[in-house]
Order: sequence, then structure tokens, then C-alpha cells
Amino acid sequence: MEISLIEQYDKSRYNLIKWLTVGWAAWFGTYILKDLINDKFLFVQILIGFVGLIGFIFFVINLQKYLRLASKIKYSRLNDALNNELHQIYKYKSFFFGFKVLLSTICVFFTISLFCQISAKFVCEITLYLGVLSSLIAGLVYNRD
Repeated sequence: MEISLIEQYDKSRYNLIKWLTVGWAAWFGTYILKDLINDKFLFVQILIGFVGLIGFIFFVINLQKYLRLASKIKYSRLNDALNNELHQIYKYKSFFFGFKVLLSTICVFFTISLFCQISAKFVCEITLYLGVLSSLIAGLVYNRD
């Protein structure tokens, strides 16, 4: 059974978003985790740094592939078929879900800050991490066939 070019590009876009999500989760998650681990555990710091480096490589490679695929699609006759109304709705819904998670995270940290002191850097990192990760995961859920 032959797969059309549109189905191939759509599956390729889904796989790239999937590996982009894995790369972001590993890279930025270990970036935040590395600040929380004590400096006494040198082996754990090195292991976390290595996992973060692998995640960063996954993230950069798949982001580059995704942008190349998006530009290839943009200038082809398949643009209307691949970027139809349903895909646009999925993009907006995933952005909206990420925005809701971002606002919820800020509200939680604001409430916690009423009772104890929290580092502003930590709050910004967690908020950014959860906002981007939730948008990517929502995009995967919505684009799944």
C-alpha cells in the first residue's frame, strides 16, 4: 500500500515534534535539575550534564530538521494540504493549553511566595520549562491520528 507524499510529510512532522519534545524535556529539565543538586555529588553532576548535552543535541538537530521541513512545505504545492484549517486549529489549541499551564504555574508560584521566599531564577526556569513542554505535548496529542 502506497503512502502519499502528504501522509509522509505529516508523519515526518509528527515524529520531529515528538523528538523535539524529548530533546527539550531532557535538555532543559537537566539544566534546572543541575542547579538543585548539591555540588558534593560530582558524579551525579557529570551524569546530569551528559544527559542534558544529549537532550540539547536532540533538540537542536530536530529543530533544524523541523524548520527545514516547514520551509520545504511552505514553498511547495502541498502547503494548503498540510497546513489546512485543522492543523491551524491544533496549533492554536496547543498554544492555548501551554498558555494556560504558564498562567497556572505563575499563580501557584505567586501563592507559594506569600508563605516563603523563592528564587526568581527558579520560578522563571520552571515556568518556561512547563509552558514550552506543555505546548509541545499538546501539539503531539492533537496531531496524533
